[in-house]
Amino acid sequence: MSKYNMVLMILNRSYEKDYVDFLKQNGITHMTEMLGHGTASKSILDYLGVENNEKIIIQTVVAAGKVDSLFGGLVSRMGINLPGTGVAMSVPMESIGGTWSMKYLTEGQEVQKSEEVKMKEAKYSLITVITEKGCSDMVMDAAREVGARGGTVVHAKGTGREEDAKFFGVSISPEKEMIYIATRKADRPEIMRAIMEKAGPQTDAKAVVFPLPVEDIAGLT
Repeated sequence: MSKYNMVLMILNRSYEKDYVDFLKQNGITHMTEMLGHGTASKSILDYLGVENNEKIIIQTVVAAGKVDSLFGGLVSRMGINLPGTGVAMSVPMESIGGTWSMKYLTEGQEVQKSEEVKMKEAKYSLITVITEKGCSDMVMDAAREVGARGGTVVHAKGTGREEDAKFFGVSISPEKEMIYIATRKADRPEIMRAIMEKAGPQTDAKAVVFPLPVEDIAGLT
């Protein structure tokens, strides 16, 4: 069976149309887009020449054999490595639930069923944090103290039952913030430890933290 990767792109919102067009030109027609905002301070934004911190997050599924050429185009054609543009990450998927799901997620992509691609060594990680609304600064302050350079925040809502509003005796609000932090794999344990110590369940943030392996990355300078 062919191997597939989830490709996640976090971009300056002004580049949304350009990158959507680029993906379509590469045979990728099914995408999910979300709005978010970066966590960089105003001084960093001024240094990068960026006027606002709005982000567009594009998520899609790509056959693993096509990832290298796609990321090559993101660098050479789209200039994703330029400061203030964005970052793209490729996360391996264990499986896809059935033929219909695979066809839906990979619509427009020409993939041979016999294509097999070996899993690459993941040198980077995507740390994902689910925290209470309004607590992203607490999480990022903890992460920056041990070397994290920034993150992207997406507003979300939990779907737990009303009677599950307490977990281990801790009140849980349905309004959430999800924070994505791309980092080198070697730095991941220290960042996660800092978040759990300073923004974990004993704090107002009540952060839940988990990492995802990143096989390919572009734009993380």
